[in-house]
Amino acid sequence: MAEEVLKIERRDNFVTLTLNRAEKRNALNVALMQALDEAISSIERDEEIRAVIVRGAGASFCSGLDLAEADRLEGGAGPVNIERVFHRLAHIAVPTIAAVQGAALAGGCELALHCDLRIAAEDLRIGMTVARVGLLVPYDFIRKLIEIIGAANTAQILYTAEPVNADRALRMGMVHEVVPNSSLDASATAWAERVSSNAPLSLRTMKQSMSRALSNSNNAWHDDLLAMARVVRQSQDAKEGIRAFLEKRKPRWTGQ
Repeated sequence: MAEEVLKIERRDNFVTLTLNRAEKRNALNVALMQALDEAISSIERDEEIRAVIVRGAGASFCSGLDLAEADRLEGGAGPVNIERVFHRLAHIAVPTIAAVQGAALAGGCELALHCDLRIAAEDLRIGMTVARVGLLVPYDFIRKLIEIIGAANTAQILYTAEPVNADRALRMGMVHEVVPNSSLDASATAWAERVSSNAPLSLRTMKQSMSRALSNSNNAWHDDLLAMARVVRQSQDAKEGIRAFLEKRKPRWTGQ
């Protein structure tokens, strides 16, 4: 159906999930996050699936949270929580592949990073732009950035709030391969076919082993940071940043 916010296509032993809000650059809203959550549940129940592709319809992979619904997606107060859904995506038992093109910003960047493998089109712009609107990157998402690209590159991504292009993302280790835009879908499919041709028990056990190896950093105490994050989300600057973005003007920061 044309109105589906998430398209699901099953092919042999792998499945493709397509974010389908191209007119909004696939911004993450409640309906899309709920559909992704339900798709993850379906994949978890299907032992025949050996790989998952996550892609975006249209010119962009995902431009991040739909700011009109940000309060319902962050902080645990809404019907679906972005951190919980991304955590579930990262812990699907089989390898996941993000096929990223155009804008992959903020929550879109993190969606890609919560997949195991990332293949990029040449026009990719990927980064964490949340400081531009007075918001913040959740602790778990900062940990994911450091895990993949290291502390120095994470500092650049967070503090400048400037996206990087595909070549820079490749050098940082943020993506594994860069291909022409016209080859992105075919290349992602080839990766999924290659992965899903391997032994399913081996794939699942290797993914669990990698997750276990990183578990200490995942479990680091950070209750104080969660409290600080709540203050930021409720700040006047956060409200101003979102208003300014929606009104297409420069924000007026007060530090409150």
